[in-house]
Amino acid sequence: MIGRDLETGKYYYLIDELKLNEEEIGIYNRLVKTLQLELKVPRGNVDPRMYFEEGARSIVEKYRISMGRMENVAWSKILYYVERDIVGFGPLDPLMRDPAIEDISIDGAKKPVYVFHSKYESMPTNLVFEKEEDLDDYVVRLVHISGKHISTAFPVVDATLPGRHRFMATFRQEVTPFGSTVTIRKFRTDPVTIIDMLNYGTLNEAIAAYLWLMMENRLSAIVVGATAAGKTTLLNALVSMVRPGSKVVTIEEVQEMNLAIENWVPMVSRPSYGLSSEKVGEVSLFDLVKASLRMRPDVLVVGEVRGEEAYVLFQAISTGHGGLCTVHAEDVRSAIKRLTSKPMDVAPSYIPFLDLAVVSRRVILPGGDKLRSGRRIIAVEEIIDVDKQIPIFEWVSNQDKFTEHLHDSLKIRKLAELRGARPEDIIYEIRRRELVLNWLKKSNVRHYTELQKIFTDYYYNPDATVKRASEELRQSLPNPEAQN
Repeated sequence: MIGRDLETGKYYYLIDELKLNEEEIGIYNRLVKTLQLELKVPRGNVDPRMYFEEGARSIVEKYRISMGRMENVAWSKILYYVERDIVGFGPLDPLMRDPAIEDISIDGAKKPVYVFHSKYESMPTNLVFEKEEDLDDYVVRLVHISGKHISTAFPVVDATLPGRHRFMATFRQEVTPFGSTVTIRKFRTDPVTIIDMLNYGTLNEAIAAYLWLMMENRLSAIVVGATAAGKTTLLNALVSMVRPGSKVVTIEEVQEMNLAIENWVPMVSRPSYGLSSEKVGEVSLFDLVKASLRMRPDVLVVGEVRGEEAYVLFQAISTGHGGLCTVHAEDVRSAIKRLTSKPMDVAPSYIPFLDLAVVSRRVILPGGDKLRSGRRIIAVEEIIDVDKQIPIFEWVSNQDKFTEHLHDSLKIRKLAELRGARPEDIIYEIRRRELVLNWLKKSNVRHYTELQKIFTDYYYNPDATVKRASEELRQSLPNPEAQN
């Protein structure tokens, strides 16, 4: 539940959970111990909540019968807490269940837990860990279920929670003076798609159609932006528009991409097993990029380049592979400067092999008395050389609109030459794709599996798809004669 302080205008995220009375707390503690003893560990990959509901029901019912009738005990409330703490995420479980929450941050004991909400952005909750010991125990539990270890000797952990949520924790006051901390970036099982981004206003149909055409023709691109600018979300949407049948290899530190592509190989780096500086067993992004080239990928995707893996990626791009990655930077020029500097150290002569740069940013939106923020693609630029880029689309901040310069595009001219066509024919093709995207938006077709089917249909039979889109758009228009 979202609350607002009328005096300050500040928003709060309020968790509303019924409290257990003393008698219920006693039953809860005994019931948890009983379930831990009697409930068997499942074999194989099963949904823990479903398994708990099925396996624990008979145990709980037997326990209730043995306890007899108790008037001051709400069993449904007790079962909620038992499930929350055994197979859920404990006190954070309500936040983890809310799809509108993107990030969760615990900054120490006696401080409110903060969340980043997709609509209201960063705001405090009414959840507070009052005791440092309780927070320390909770951190140990989260680290344990992620399959990692944390202690005063190794006080920092970067891991993945069940459900593929990215999880970073520090322990006690070893590196964080205010005590243990937790940061969770939630994984979306239903990822944001290009149609969602159209609905959000992140881009318009012309930008989406242009990027769709370029991705289908295996052009390489970098997605540029600061923290929380939506780089990975945009990258996921771009990869979903590659040519059907293409072999896609994705390389990430923690898997955040979710694609409906059959010929897709996701790869994830692995930290070392050893406790020394030798890094025994480590598999870095650099190792994975090198290994992926032996897989003959059509498109190679690196979640974020920060080090020497950038050099290998650009070597792959220079030999004809499609390449995509994100770069943490404010704009295209600073991104290229980062790429050509240490530790990435990409040779300036390799930069022209890169085709596009898409810049995403969290911005303040115009209009109204109340400040609103959102994510926008503020620029799409074609990269010609280290010091030369051509802006194809730009975001106009005071109007919240996009300007386009398709007739300046060198990539469109190059694509026209390869097809034996005119640049005007390629621009016409972009307009056709705009119509299809507008149809999908108005038809509320936004799930990534549905979109993948439409993109495949368009690739093999574009005329039929455009005809279907045109007819359904025409049918959706109001009929003046019927109104009269």
